[in-house]
Formats: sequence, C-alpha cells, structure tokens
Amino acid sequence: MPLKQINHDPQFKPVKSIYENRLRQFIDTGGYKDLNLPKFYDKQRIHQDGEYVKIWYYQIPWEKGFDPTAPSVRPSWKSIIDADKNGEIKWKNTAENQPFGPSWTTTWFKVNLSIPQDWLDSGDQLTFEFNCDNEGIVIDPETLVPYTAFSGNERKEYHLPRNGDGKYFFYIECGNNGMFGVGSGGTNNAPDPNRYFHLKTADIVWPDWDARALYFDFWELSDAARELPDDSWQRNRARQIGNEVMNLFDPNDRSSVVRCREFLKKEYYDKYNDSDKVYGKGDSSLLPNVYAIGNCHIDTAWLWPWAETHRKIVRSWSSQTTLMDKYPEYQFVASQAQQFKWLKDEHPEFFYGSLVPKVEQGQFYAVGGSWVENDTNIPQGESLCRQFLLGQRFFMKHFGAKSTVFWLPDTFGYSSQIPQICRTSGIERFLTQKLAWNNIDNFPHSTFNWVGIDGSQVLTHMPPGNTYTSDANFGDVLRTAKQNKTQEFYEPGLMLYGKGDGGGGPTKEQLEKMRRIRSLYNRNGNVIPKLQLGLSIDQFYDNILERTHQGDDLPAWVGELYLEFHRGTYTTQARMKQLMRSSEIKLHDLEWIATKTSLLYPGKYKYPASKINDLWENVLLCQFHDVLPGSCIELVYKYEARPMLENVLKEADKLLQGAQTVLIDNAVKSKDQVSVGTLAWCKEDLKADASDFIPATCTVEDDYFVLNNGELTVKISKHSGVITSIVNEKTKTEYIDNKHGRNKLGANQFVLFDDEPTSFPAWDTELYSVNKYKYLTKVEKIEVVSSTASAVTVEVVVPVRQDCKLKTQITLKGKEAGVTDESKVDIHTKVENWNAFYQFLKVEFPVNIINDFASYETQFGITKRPTHYNTSWDTAKFEVCHHKFADYSEYTKGVSILNDCKYGFSTHGNLMRLSLLRSAKAPDANADMGNHEFSYAIYPHRGPLSHKTVKLGLEFNYHYKFDLSSEAAKAFDQFITLGGDPNVVLSNIKRGEDDKSIDSQYALDPQDKTTVVVRLYESLGGESLATLTTSLPIKEVHKIDSLETKSLEKLHFHTNKNDAKLQDIPITLRPFEIGTYKLVL
Repeated sequence: MPLKQINHDPQFKPVKSIYENRLRQFIDTGGYKDLNLPKFYDKQRIHQDGEYVKIWYYQIPWEKGFDPTAPSVRPSWKSIIDADKNGEIKWKNTAENQPFGPSWTTTWFKVNLSIPQDWLDSGDQLTFEFNCDNEGIVIDPETLVPYTAFSGNERKEYHLPRNGDGKYFFYIECGNNGMFGVGSGGTNNAPDPNRYFHLKTADIVWPDWDARALYFDFWELSDAARELPDDSWQRNRARQIGNEVMNLFDPNDRSSVVRCREFLKKEYYDKYNDSDKVYGKGDSSLLPNVYAIGNCHIDTAWLWPWAETHRKIVRSWSSQTTLMDKYPEYQFVASQAQQFKWLKDEHPEFFYGSLVPKVEQGQFYAVGGSWVENDTNIPQGESLCRQFLLGQRFFMKHFGAKSTVFWLPDTFGYSSQIPQICRTSGIERFLTQKLAWNNIDNFPHSTFNWVGIDGSQVLTHMPPGNTYTSDANFGDVLRTAKQNKTQEFYEPGLMLYGKGDGGGGPTKEQLEKMRRIRSLYNRNGNVIPKLQLGLSIDQFYDNILERTHQGDDLPAWVGELYLEFHRGTYTTQARMKQLMRSSEIKLHDLEWIATKTSLLYPGKYKYPASKINDLWENVLLCQFHDVLPGSCIELVYKYEARPMLENVLKEADKLLQGAQTVLIDNAVKSKDQVSVGTLAWCKEDLKADASDFIPATCTVEDDYFVLNNGELTVKISKHSGVITSIVNEKTKTEYIDNKHGRNKLGANQFVLFDDEPTSFPAWDTELYSVNKYKYLTKVEKIEVVSSTASAVTVEVVVPVRQDCKLKTQITLKGKEAGVTDESKVDIHTKVENWNAFYQFLKVEFPVNIINDFASYETQFGITKRPTHYNTSWDTAKFEVCHHKFADYSEYTKGVSILNDCKYGFSTHGNLMRLSLLRSAKAPDANADMGNHEFSYAIYPHRGPLSHKTVKLGLEFNYHYKFDLSSEAAKAFDQFITLGGDPNVVLSNIKRGEDDKSIDSQYALDPQDKTTVVVRLYESLGGESLATLTTSLPIKEVHKIDSLETKSLEKLHFHTNKNDAKLQDIPITLRPFEIGTYKLVL
C-alpha cells in the first residue's frame, strides 16, 4: 500500500529517557503492580489457614550465654525426626510474622499441605512459598533427603512434586541467621546475638507460569534497552518493543500475557528463549564472547561459624541438584574437599544418592583440588602441598578424578610458589578474580600464564566481570565481554554466576535470564554478546590452549600475584597465626619422629597415618582464607579455630610421646645420652668447654649496656632501651644506622601507627597510615636480668598506655669458637593487656644497608620486593607477607630479621619494620585483645643473603628435641641425611600414603610395600647439587609428584664411598625447585 497522501494522524518521536524509564513499571511490585504484570504472577494463593496449609514449629532449646557452635544447637535431622515419630516433641502453632530466634539457634517446622482439587486438575506445577528471612531446608521425613533450600527473598519456592492426592508432609529446618550472618548494623560488623527472624510467608501457590515467563522476557528486553550502546538499533528497538508490550498488556485480561509473549518472540527473541535448545541456535561459526559456569562460593567460615557452614553446604548443593533436573544445560562447580567430606559424613543419603550421580552425569563438578579455598600467603610450603595431597586424593577416591584447576576466586593474594606447587599436584590451570580488588593498580591481564619463581607456570584466567557471584544479568554478560583484557589472544571470558560467599548458588531466575540473553543474541546479532552454557571448566581451559598454541601466545606474569588490598591480614588475629606456625612445626616433628621410629622398630610401632591425617585436616581447615588471615567473627576463633589448633598440638604431643616411649623402651641402655632434633643438621647439642667457648659479657659504658660475645658488640641505651649499635668485632662493620632516615632512635624501637582503613577493618591497613605514627619512647624500667657465660639479657619495660605495657628481653648468647658469622641478637617480647583501638604495633630496625630490594622468605624460597616507591606497583607493596625471615643485604653485608610467629613486614630506605599486633574492631570487636608473647631476632651477617639465614630461621622455629642413647641416635640419624650444597633444605619426611601397613584413609592403591617420602627444596635461587644418604635397604628411588601417585623419574643410587652400609642418592635441583622423592624399601 502506498504512503497516504494526507496525514490525518501525526505521530511524535518517543522521548528516549521517558520511554526507557517507563519500562521499569511493567514488572515492578510498587504502586502500579495491579495495573501491570505482577497482577498475574499467581492464579491463586492460600496463606497458612489451618486447613490447606498447616504449620507447627519447635524451637531447639538454648540457654543464655550458650555456645553458638555447640552440636546441641544444631541436632541431627535424624534425631529430631525420630523424636517426633516417638511423640517426644511438643510442636506449637505458628502465626504470620511470628519471630524466631535468637541468633544462631535452630527452629524446626512441621508442614502439612492439602492442595485444592481444581489446582491438581490443572496439571500445573504448584509451589510452596516459605520465607522466614533466615536459612532453611526442606527435608523428606522418610528418606532424610533434602529437596531445596530457603534463604529469604533470594530463594523461597519449593516445587511440589506431583502426586495423586495432593497431600504433602515434610519438615523444614531453619538456622536463625541470614545468608551473611547476623551483623549488628552492617554485614561486616560484629554479630548481634539477639537477632530474630519473622515468618513472612508460608503459602501454597498456583503460579501463572506464562506471566512468570513474561517477567523474564521483559526483564532482559528492558536491560537491552538500557545497557546496549546508545547508537545501536538493537537498543532503540528494544525500548520501542518494550513499550509496545506494555500497550498490548491488559490488566483485566489474563490471556493478554500469552499475546505479549508471542509478540516478543515475533519481534525480538527467537522461539527458543525459554528452552535449553537456545544454546544450539544462532551463528555457530562465531566463538562465544562469554562462557557461563554456575558456582556457589561458600566461605567455610566468615560471618558465621564452621558449625553453620555444615548446613550451608547441604542447603546450597541440594538446591543445585534440583535445578539440574530442570535445566539440562546447567553445569555447576564446587570446590573444597572439606565441604564434600562434611556432606558425605553427615548426609550420606544425599551425597551418594543425589550428588555423586550428578557428578557422574557431568553436571556437578568438584574442582580446586585443595582441602579448602586456603590462604596462600601465610601457610608454610608443606601445608600448601598437603592442601592438595588430601584434597586431590579425596576427589580421586570419591569422584574418580582429580581436579585440573586450582580454584581460588576470593583469596587475598597468591604466593610466588603456587604455580610450582600446583604443577607438582596435578594441576596446570588456575582461576581467581581477587586482583580486580586492587586499590592502586589495575591488573593488566584476563588470560595469561602465571610463572612462579622456579619457572613453573599455570594457565590462568581471571573472569573479566570481576566477580564470582554474578547475578547473570544482562549487564554482567556485557561486562564480561567488554572488560576482557586479553581479547587479542583469547576472545571469550568466563562468567561465574550464582549467589555466593554465604552459599546459595545459582537460582532458577538466573538460568531463565541467561536463556533470554542468548535468544537476544540469536535474533539480533553480535552487538549482544554471545553467551554459551554447557561447557565444562576443563573444556573452557582446553579451548584456551587450542586457540593460543597451547598457551604459547599468551602473556606471562612472573612472580607473586600480590593483592593490593587486605594487607592487614598478615597480622590480624595474632594468636591464630601463632598457633598455626606451632601446629605446622609440630606435625613436621611428629612425622619426622614417627617415620624413623616405624622403620627402626617396624614390629613394635605402627606409623599412625590416620591420626596424623586427621590432625592435618584440622590444620588445613584453619588455613581457610578468612580464618587464618583473621577476617572472621569472634566466635569462629573463640569456639572453633583456636581450640582446634590447641587440640592439634595436644594430640600431636601424645603421638610424639608414644613414639618416644617405643624408642626409649627398645634402645640399648647407655649413660651416653644424645639430644636428637628434627632438622637435617641437628645431630647432637654441642657440649662446649671453656677452651672452645667464648662467653657473653655485659659491661656499662657511659649511657649504654654493652653486650659482647667475641663476634658482636651490641649497645643498648640505658635511657631508651633501644639498640643503638651492633658492630662486627672482626670487620668493625656497623649494622645499625641511627643517623639517617626517619628513625634516628635505634633498633627494637616500638612504634604505634594509626590504623583506620577506609573499609574492611580486619582486612585492611592503608598507605596513609605509614606516615601517622608515634614512637614509644617512654621507658618504665631497663635492667640486666641475667648475665652468665651462655647468655646476657637486658629487659626493657615500655608502657603503651596506662594499663598496657611491653616487656622486651634483649639477649646475646655466647658462641662456639669455631662457628663464625652466626651470632644474633635474640629478642623476646611480652605484651600485657593489649587493648588498643584501631592502632597497629610494629617494631623498627634502622640498618646500615642500601639496596633496591629486600628478600622475604616465602614457601620453599624467597620473594624479592622493592625498597623504594618508584612506581605505583612498588608503592602498593608498603606492607608485605613473609615467613621466618626478612633479609636486607648489600654485596658485603646484610641484616636478617628472624621471627617465630609473625608475617607482616616492610623494608623501605634504611628501615626494616616487623608488624606485631593490630586492633581492628570488625567483624571481631575483640580481635587481638589481651596478652601476647613472641620472639624475633636481629641477625647481622657478612656478605649477601646466604644459607645461614635460612638455617638460623629454621632453628629459631624448630626447637623439638629429646634424648636417646648415642647408639640409637646414630641409627636414627643415618636413616636419612643430606649433603651437598648448603642452600638445599631437607624439609619433611613421612611414610608413603599407599603403604598398606599404615592404613591411611587416603590410600588410593594400597600396596605391600614400605616407602618413605622425602621433600627437599632449593632455598635461595640457584641450581644446586645435593646427596641424600640413607642406611635404609632401598630397592628403588623415584622422583614423584606431591600427591604420591606418579613417578616423574627413576633415580640411580650407589654405595657410599666411606661406609658400605650407606647408599647415596645424587640429586639436582633447579633454582627454588621443590623435589619430592619416594624411597622404596
């Protein structure tokens, strides 16, 4: 038909902003809801009425001041249901808006539903809607299988399974806490112990599924109208069509809903917009811009205790397995072997009957490979290896395969040794997004090769959307496509969707939205990103390799992935960190002694593998990335984590005592006793006499106490108590510089920094705090408290405030005449009643050193960091993590600061600074309050950093020794010794996990063999030669992976030249290499 000659009906051009804003009205539940789509969401709804909907409740008993983590607060499902069957529970009627609580208690609901016949006759899917604003789960009364979870408005529907009579009976267990705990006045604040939760909804619903589908259709259409490029026809067309839908809709005619849906499919969607088939449509020749994977990040503890996490797991994962039945395209990943183990032990019906089948069907993927999503800054190297040993072996044992991806989306920075530890644990891929949180620099890559300090690399992807808890909105897909920083090498980005941190996981709504987004692409071209579901995480990484010449094309990032945020976590919760260091050392000692005892007396002592692994499980659990860094609420530390590690120490001591008893009872009695330790060079204590021992002395010269041991002269001011000079007697080298820089007072000078971060108090300390500080120069007392030939000690008492003081003891020990360049100044400090308010206690050491980097011990090696602020990347590292030592050296001299439980440090200009205590008030209002005790030492040395610092750092921490007869001690020692380059460290020994005789719960292929696993590492960064010498009757020696499942190389060995009873195993290590060896006897 031709254009009309005369226009009798002029039209206006719609005003973009007005018509765009109008779109929000259509699905909004505000004042216009009865004139728009919300009017038709339900066909009918019945509130709890005592006839169709009957609900009773039972409050689990609690007493004032109760332990919120106690098992009695969270009784097992079976115990409650059995008690109900036996008539032992007194149920009470519920009322609308009834409160339940207080915080951390448990309420059970008993539900009886009767569905009206006309509802049943419709054949429609019916639902039960429950919202108490807390966390709940539906439980089958007969099978104890969970169906789905409730979590306030995020998840409140239970799809009633179809049955003939419309009668339903089930239980709901509710934890009286929200998804993010019960923070008082804010999520990250300390918990409110008196929070109550109100029963808002308990309804049976006959939904109008067409209206609810139109809701998703219109939501994504209106997002396109708001978020696509303004100059694209697709955005303008979406706005116009949305307004036409609103005009077509009739609030008095339910059938208009279907007409609106048909109109949308005709004009803007394809016909598959609510079907899983949508992902097979569109231009298959074009690579997707976005791959989406469902996930459910459950913090193993954070704003809630472990006790509640047990329940979060089953709530979250039962909801996911239910979704998988309805959405075949849906694939879900979950990490943390600990969480799978809890689920298996507490809900075996669900684990084996629901979850494992979904794993076998390829919809539920166990990923990560580690025991928990652990911190990687603070745990020692052996702990990181054990995270994978236990995690991967659990996955292989229960799911038939290990993970190939290390999954750490939310950890606070990543150690420079992670790539190597991953590769030795069967993992070559890594995922995180946390570097998007940097508050100074923008990390430059999305897909790249991360290279560790030994040269090992892992293929790494950082989801460009900068979150692991995407809501799968249109904007999330757009950001994932547009923010990909390495599209020139690999175009797609991964979008991780699902409710997280507090658990939950993906929702039905998210899956429906993604179907619509893909349909928009299929119909309207690639201005809308091509979104793809159905690809597993392994397939995603495989695709990266295929398109980048096996990763060769990708950029590389060498060294640590330092998070420019959350730097306070190196120090917060000092007692927790101290217990962790002690536990790691104690387990090292236990395995060292138990392994040798089991070999020396195989018929009289059995290596306690299962008990040791139980202790390791607890240690690894405490390394979760909110627990060990110190960002949990108080009750996690008070009731769970600290008691757990204290028990580890107690139980390990019992096991050590058991091994010692066997050694003592079976040893040849001898008056010649030798003290045996657990370091490779610890043979026996040196028994010095006056002829070869140089005593420590103390004199007073003017205003100084002068300590001397023939190698060092140490001056301590009688007025300030600080160390003003440390001089090497032979070279006359001065190591302290109190003439330059901002600290002109001296070493061991305590300083209080203002510590008011802009956010996240327990997590953060900020750059501006570096220049707001106060030196503690007032001294209450200085005196020599001990002066013997073996050691001289000066005690200094420094008041912090009226009711808080520091007592620090500075000690110089005598030395062996034949031992040079190993003298150090030992300092032991007690803090009485630390009660500061947002202040940070540190201790400073101004040193006579100039260099552009300092060296910090990390796991199995060192990380070098700048001592200047040349660039923003350098400035960002104003506070860094270290382990047993930090070293600042020139070519001719250096200073190492050793410690026994501290992790925060900084070195800039001529100033070294050890972080001691913080006083953050959220989320734990009492973090670090109370008494503390710790040790550190100043080790001035000739030449640059050497093996002597490594050795002294180990000796400063590993103190365990016990007496044996000299004969037994010789046999004990000769089992395994290490020779060769002194920078090679014999780190750990243990029994092989698959030795049948030790009955390990993590054995995969038990064999009638006796094996010993030995771990070595090169500590300073140079290719090295070493020799393992053993008296054991070895048949084979293999270099193996850290999982003890794969031989990497069979090694040759030969008879020792000096003793035919010994065998030598030559070993070569590249710089910073971790070598694991299995000796088969």
